[in-house]
Amino acid sequence: MEFSEQLLIEEIAKEGAKASQAARGLTPGTLIKMIRKQIGMPQEVLARLAKVPQSTISRIEKGQGDPSLATLRRILQALECDLVILPILRESVHTIRRKQARKKAEAKVRYLLGTMHLEDQEPDKKFTDVLLRQEEEKLLKGSNSTLWKED
Repeated sequence: MEFSEQLLIEEIAKEGAKASQAARGLTPGTLIKMIRKQIGMPQEVLARLAKVPQSTISRIEKGQGDPSLATLRRILQALECDLVILPILRESVHTIRRKQARKKAEAKVRYLLGTMHLEDQEPDKKFTDVLLRQEEEKLLKGSNSTLWKED
């Protein structure tokens, strides 16, 4: 991944996290109801403008059912809102890659240690730690397909 792409992804994730926090865990239905009431629009009018049954608006506002993205988009457009869907990274790209490299490196070192144990060889912890770090760095410098390939 290019560095500029990584920065963009992390900036979007950061701003998305801010928006998510600002929404204070409110459901889309609750937000729709709040917006509708703030602009003084009855459910019946919203339903007509969004071209959905009034019962659909009522169910969504009560948090019942699982409306499609198309339905949400129509309702929000009728409220002069945009529907924004963003993947929000729970960790940085760097951290996600490093965790995956560590996981794969640990599996490889575990296999090696198991083989050595069968041969009555017991490496010390320092050797194991160095081997683990080397394998992790090798994976991080290698191709992404290797990093995520299942063995």
